[in-house]
Amino acid sequence: MIRCPLLMLLLCALISGCQTATPQSACDGWQKLTPSLATSVVILQADRPFANQVAAHNKFGQSQKCW
Repeated sequence: MIRCPLLMLLLCALISGCQTATPQSACDGWQKLTPSLATSVVILQADRPFANQVAAHNKFGQSQKCW
């Protein structure tokens, strides 16, 4: 019975050191949204609030110097 908790402890110790040391950026996970002209026209006509959200998303990314 004592072998199982010791094995789990050993495995937890091994996987706890598996972290990456990459620096995080405000741009991680962000990508510029670039709909085609035809899509932009349809979105502007059908869903103006969404078009504003896309514009705000792209403006935020530009202000953070992500693109």
